[in-house]
Amino acid sequence: MDLPAGAGDGDGREPGRAGFERACRLPNTVHSEIAAALPLPTLPATLGTDLHDHDEPLAEPDRPDMIMQAAAIARILASTDISHLGFTEADHVAVDPSECSLLWREVLKHNPDAFKFKPRTPQPPPSQGLLDGQEYHNREREKQFEDLAPNLTKARKDHPFPPDDTSSHREDLHNELSPDSVASRKPKVRKKDNSASSSGPSIPSSQEVIANFRELVEDFCGKAEIPDNADGDDWLSIALNDVKVLVNEITYVRSKGMLHEIPMDTLTCLLHVIDRQIRCSQGLSIDVKENPDAADAEHSVFSALESIHAALAIMTNPDMPKQLYREELIERIIDFSRHQIMDCMAASNPTFRALYKPAGNVTNDGDEDEDDMENGPASKKRRTASNLSARKSSANKVSASIYSAVQKLCLILGFLKELLTTVRLSDSCILQLAKTCFTTFLVDNMQLLQLKAIGVICMVFSSYTQHRSYLVDETLNLVRKLQFSKNAIRTYHLADEEQKQIQMITALLVHLVQFSANVPDSLKGTVNWSTIIDASVDANYPINCHEAATEACCLFWTNVLQRFTAAKSQDVPEAKGIIENLVQDLLTVLNLPEYPAAAPILEVLCVLLLQNAGLKSKDTSARCFAIDLLGGIASRLKRDSVICSKEKLWILQELTDAENDSSKILKNKCCVCLGGRGINMACDVCGRCFHPDCMGAGSQENLQRDSVCPLCFCKQQLSVLQSYYELENKEKGKRASTAHKKKTAIPDEVTAVDTVQQILLNYLQEAGPQDDGNLFSRWFYLCMWYKEDISSQEKIIYYLARLKSKEILRDSGSGLALSRDWAKKICLALGQKNSFSRGFDKILSLLLASLRENSPVIRAKALRAVSSIVEADPEVLGDKRVQSAVEGRFCDSAISVREAALELVGRHIASHPDVGLKYIEKVAERIKDTGVSVRKRAIKIIRDLCASNPNADTSHAFVEIISRVNDEESSVQDLVCKTFYELWFDEPSGSHKHLVADGSSVPMEIATKTEQIVDMLRKMPNHQPLITIIKRSLTLEFLPQSSKAAGINSSMMTSLRKRCELICRRLLERILQVEEGADNETKIHTLPYVLVLQAFCIVDPTLCTPVTDPSQFVVTLQPYLKNKVDSKSTAQLLESIIFVIDAVIPLIRKPPQTVVEELEQDLKQMIVRHSFLTVVHACIKCLSALSNAAGRGPRLLEYLVNLFYKHLSGPNSDGQVLGRSLFCLGLLLRYGYKLLAASENQLDFPKILELLKRRYLRRDDFSLKVRAMQALGYILIAKPDFMLQKDILNLIEASLSSDVDYRLKIQGLQNLYEYLRDAESQLTADSTGKPTVPYATNGGSEVPVAAGAGDTNICGGIIQLYWNSILERSLDMNDQVRHAALKIVEIVLRQGLVHPITCVPHLIALETDPVEGNSKLAHHLLMNMNEKYPSFFESRLGDGLQMSFRFFETIVSNHNVVATNMKSNPIAFVKPGISRIYRLIRANRNSRNKFVHSIVRKFISDSRSYPTIGFLVYCVEVLASLPFTSPDEPLYLVYDINRVIQIRAGAIEANLKNWTSMDQQQDVVGQQDIVGQQDVVGQQYMVDNVMHEPGGYPDQNLADSPQKMLNNSCSTSDVDMAKLQEDCHDAIAMQLLLKLKRHLKMVYSLTDARCQAFSLKDPPKPGEAISKQNIPLNINNTNISLPSCLQDVALVYQDFKTLLREDSMDYVLYTSATVQKKRLTPRSSSKVRRPVAVTRG
Repeated sequence: MDLPAGAGDGDGREPGRAGFERACRLPNTVHSEIAAALPLPTLPATLGTDLHDHDEPLAEPDRPDMIMQAAAIARILASTDISHLGFTEADHVAVDPSECSLLWREVLKHNPDAFKFKPRTPQPPPSQGLLDGQEYHNREREKQFEDLAPNLTKARKDHPFPPDDTSSHREDLHNELSPDSVASRKPKVRKKDNSASSSGPSIPSSQEVIANFRELVEDFCGKAEIPDNADGDDWLSIALNDVKVLVNEITYVRSKGMLHEIPMDTLTCLLHVIDRQIRCSQGLSIDVKENPDAADAEHSVFSALESIHAALAIMTNPDMPKQLYREELIERIIDFSRHQIMDCMAASNPTFRALYKPAGNVTNDGDEDEDDMENGPASKKRRTASNLSARKSSANKVSASIYSAVQKLCLILGFLKELLTTVRLSDSCILQLAKTCFTTFLVDNMQLLQLKAIGVICMVFSSYTQHRSYLVDETLNLVRKLQFSKNAIRTYHLADEEQKQIQMITALLVHLVQFSANVPDSLKGTVNWSTIIDASVDANYPINCHEAATEACCLFWTNVLQRFTAAKSQDVPEAKGIIENLVQDLLTVLNLPEYPAAAPILEVLCVLLLQNAGLKSKDTSARCFAIDLLGGIASRLKRDSVICSKEKLWILQELTDAENDSSKILKNKCCVCLGGRGINMACDVCGRCFHPDCMGAGSQENLQRDSVCPLCFCKQQLSVLQSYYELENKEKGKRASTAHKKKTAIPDEVTAVDTVQQILLNYLQEAGPQDDGNLFSRWFYLCMWYKEDISSQEKIIYYLARLKSKEILRDSGSGLALSRDWAKKICLALGQKNSFSRGFDKILSLLLASLRENSPVIRAKALRAVSSIVEADPEVLGDKRVQSAVEGRFCDSAISVREAALELVGRHIASHPDVGLKYIEKVAERIKDTGVSVRKRAIKIIRDLCASNPNADTSHAFVEIISRVNDEESSVQDLVCKTFYELWFDEPSGSHKHLVADGSSVPMEIATKTEQIVDMLRKMPNHQPLITIIKRSLTLEFLPQSSKAAGINSSMMTSLRKRCELICRRLLERILQVEEGADNETKIHTLPYVLVLQAFCIVDPTLCTPVTDPSQFVVTLQPYLKNKVDSKSTAQLLESIIFVIDAVIPLIRKPPQTVVEELEQDLKQMIVRHSFLTVVHACIKCLSALSNAAGRGPRLLEYLVNLFYKHLSGPNSDGQVLGRSLFCLGLLLRYGYKLLAASENQLDFPKILELLKRRYLRRDDFSLKVRAMQALGYILIAKPDFMLQKDILNLIEASLSSDVDYRLKIQGLQNLYEYLRDAESQLTADSTGKPTVPYATNGGSEVPVAAGAGDTNICGGIIQLYWNSILERSLDMNDQVRHAALKIVEIVLRQGLVHPITCVPHLIALETDPVEGNSKLAHHLLMNMNEKYPSFFESRLGDGLQMSFRFFETIVSNHNVVATNMKSNPIAFVKPGISRIYRLIRANRNSRNKFVHSIVRKFISDSRSYPTIGFLVYCVEVLASLPFTSPDEPLYLVYDINRVIQIRAGAIEANLKNWTSMDQQQDVVGQQDIVGQQDVVGQQYMVDNVMHEPGGYPDQNLADSPQKMLNNSCSTSDVDMAKLQEDCHDAIAMQLLLKLKRHLKMVYSLTDARCQAFSLKDPPKPGEAISKQNIPLNINNTNISLPSCLQDVALVYQDFKTLLREDSMDYVLYTSATVQKKRLTPRSSSKVRRPVAVTRG
């Protein structure tokens, strides 16, 4: 037996490939449905021989259940090839039919040639018609797979029903036929047999078939009749085998197409009996757990299922009488099927049984069951992980009967789907059927049943439009009931997509939307051109279909999003997960050929998310979620766009090429792979050539060289359809004028878009499953394209014809096959032209707009969304809109947003440097960002950009990076140094291969790096950062500690030094080259090169002393000292050159004498005559080094000292000459002291000092006095022991006193600073560094010193003498003086010369310095101190606060230095500094509580002293401005305030009450006048006392009070008045604390209950958010003046009582509007308040 002649595809494809493609399109099914289509396996001959003894006897072949499989056996034998066995006609044996079994005879009835040998039938030629070659395929094979979705393998592997139990008759219950295969298999086989054979048993006639069927039905009905002695309602249950025989016979008659010819009474009687059979089985269950007698009920249940099969097979047959469709029978079928489906689901899934099946063996009716389903909990009882594991473990325990029932139920659902199109069912039937189908989705291990249910639901959705809203609601309820998870269960397998599945609910949604575009009834069957013409389809019908689909999408998404926004907080993650899973599935099927509805569904979602449901929502979480979804969708759109733009598929060239001339078609080359060899396929229309393998037809045996490519084939199809359409218009007389004809929608030629669209339609029609879903998919495509076509309404017939073009054009020929991969690429390309893809710009614009939202959370979300889009296509960063938006986020207020924006750009710098160059300036600005992570990310971005694009101009960015070399964060410093090390000093591979073209020995790579350094220095204010970079690079300080501990490779250090030497050599070469080509104008081009050389020389002078010629740099640079141009740039050039010479000279053993002599003369001339003192300073230093290194002796130095001494001691009155002489004399003595001291002519230092003190430090000329002070400092550096002398000590202390001019203060501090720097440099040079010694206090010394510091070197002793003066000057009114003193504090702390605790209060005060540089330096010192000595720092916080108040008073009182904005709100300049101090200790709970407590303690006075009211007001302002970040912090402050009030309030209130009672006993004569005078005095006292120094004694604060009371008639004794004012002072302090407490409760929304519940024993809750309102502290209405008589005490007492009474209120109810300047009036003056509150909030 061989394959039938028509088994192959008619379009020239090989049969094997066609079968393979069909098998690949069967993923969502099980083996029972496609087993009939699979070939028989070839088994080895010896299989089973070893088990022969254990074989059981074969089953009896003539059993009824075996006979009913005769048709299937005949069909299998007809398609089985046994030619490989070698049989011939001679091997045929004649057999007597009477001697054979009944099964053998039944097989021959279906196929008389079943057991005969037939030669191989040749394949049909490829030139046959378009559909003729596929006739057998369409009739015989495709019908087998109807209603099956695409893949078998996964479903078979995961199916929970293994056929384990094969010992019983249950395995015979499997019916593998789908409804259409039942109706189509037998006649086709018999028809073929009838034409192929003329012998064998005769085929019965139609009358015989009908008669036999009637006889069988009568016999069947007779078996069900009641006996004579039975009740009228009792019916006999028919045997299961009898029902199966009936089903088999109905199938046979139906296949003959004669079922509608059966008499009406026969069918009515049969359906009546079937109805009785179903009623007898109602309420029975085959679930063992539900029904203990399930084994007894199996016969009845399966008999009823087979009866339902028979009834539906009759009712779904075409042209049946309407009287057969009884509503009662249909409802009973649906109800019984529903109960059996529920039982099967409960048996296979324990979770479903627990949720939806009642406890106990109680049989429920349909209504109760529906209520259980409807009221099934959605979130509380949703399945958990444990449920899932229980379900999986029970999957293998399902009985074979359940498995068989599920198979039969799948078949029944298929018939019910067909019934929907056969007859119009009632609403009750439709609703119950829909409810049944939706129930199947509540379990995850019945994929086939769910697939059938999807088909039924979709058919209801299409045919019964009045129920669409109900179906959408049920879908939404199903979504709500399903389990959510990031890894949701996805069991719907996609066609040919490896390892890709989606959720069943998503598949249902997509199919529902596609079925919402209803195909016209006239196009659902077989059509021709006449059918198309006669179809009365309105021109707007496709548009209405598309709108119906959009409406369904809107209804679904609107309800889903409404439920999300209305969800409770605990249900929000669940709702998010459901929506995210849906979107993920839709993106998975997007642009797959079978699912065109995915794009409109996502489009509707995007539209809703862009409106009030998303970005415009008032709910922040909803907006954030919408941004996440839109970002994911937009990134997918952009990714598809990029893929499509890179796609080179030859079919898609039609869409991009405007001209389709033949010149662009490659001749003799394959259009797919562009190869030239092995071409044996060509299109006979366009001439395109192909390889068979490239076209997927490599193994076809019937290929010819000439064929038609898909493009040409579809063009021909559309051209014919156009011609038909035009001809039809002519016949109907619809011709228009010529002008109108030019506007007609039908073009002269078929457009490229139409052609490619038709290729996709043809692919779906050929390769897709031949079911309703395929038809609706193609119709959905046409509706979308119809809507996009502006002239579509003029050619509605043309679009209708395109739906089934192959059926209309049966003789149009055949085109080459199209692979699925090509189909997906075509679908992707066409998808770029729809409205969904065009909406990308709108989504991007609104996401960019979200970057400007006020909420940082939304901005961060939007930035991540834009990042996902950029990830798909980095070129998006080049868009000006994107660039502007992203650069705007570089300056965002939130650090996380700024870092994310930089990260967005940084990820694509290396791959797209051209895009990065557009952002480099804005990125460079972020190097100065306040966020550490932002600074580091910006540096890394520029580093990556420079590495990927070394020729780019990045000097500006380098300047920004190097400015952070002294960053306060050490990790940033290391990153900066590492960046420049990698860019400049790290040797790349192959760097020495190419030399500079100007004859230099320096490699080109070194020369390029050198120019980068010089270019950067040109834009820098000084070269100090460059010095730091070079220094740390040469020592590799930036390396992590792990690398240092492992040891640094010596070869690395050698290579590093060599590169630095080459850079210095290149700098020297460039100095010569630039100088030779430069003009003699004021602009000095060599200066940047000299400055860079000076930087290298400062770090390591040996880099400028090459081994081959050590004096090369000195000899080369010496001639530049003769430059006579007097300008600032020239002076800077000379200073740098002199410095290099000064550093290199000591390293040269024998410098050339001629050079030494010339240097001496040049230096001497410049010392005497040069106008810039910086050059003079460098010359003197260089001359001293030259005299010492060259062995020239002090001769020249002595000459210059004597020269300047004569000027100073003589009668010269020229101020400039005297000033220059003082400056030069001091420097000569400083640098030449050692040479001069060793000279024979000893210098008289005391005489020189006496001259300075007597003649110049007492001059009226202030400039000479400052210059003399400078000269004295230079001398004292050379002879520091002079500073210990009493006269010098007095002189220096006088210069540091507060009443001298600020310039003398600055000079005196500068002298000390230079002395410390010089001492530090000497210690470094001598390598005398000692290990760190822990600090200890020296009890006998006034100033504590570090152990081993002050007593081991003179430096420490000198600093101790002047330490107090230095600290006083650190709080000077002049900011320059403060800065000079602060620099000394920095170097003293660095060297450890004094105990650090001594300067903590001054540094805390300097934190509030209005000069930013001073406050930053003080904060840096405090931060380092807090890291090393936290106990010292915390112990002096209180003293520092008092000192900051004194400093604040000093600054505010100095009107000359206070800025205008500071005068208006002086306390605002204090708050940032105090906030920085608080941040240092905020991380430690104990430390911050100590800090707060130390301030609150200031409000408690002792018997000796109490702070001023002004200081208390300052403390309240400070406490109110602390930057609290957790609720624990303000709660502790309220707790501390409550503790003080509880201790002090009662006593204070009692004392004030006593004072008021004493006042009532006083004589009131003249009281009004006295009170008037007292008011004036009190106000003046308040003004004088509010900024008074805190910490004074009572007699200091109230020194003038006795004088005020001399004329006071009601005054008491001085002792009593002091006590009175002390009590009032305490009351005012308590009032300030109470107002601070009320302010805190208002700002931080603290209730009384929460304040009372606070306990120090409770640990703070991590991550607890704090809410803060912007309400200013208002204490303006507080009376802060101390009373001067008893009458004033009443006012203080009244205010205090009012605040105590109001303290019991919950101040959360207050708003900023209630904070008024006037005092709050008492609520009731008659109420008596308890003096002490027991508990306070």
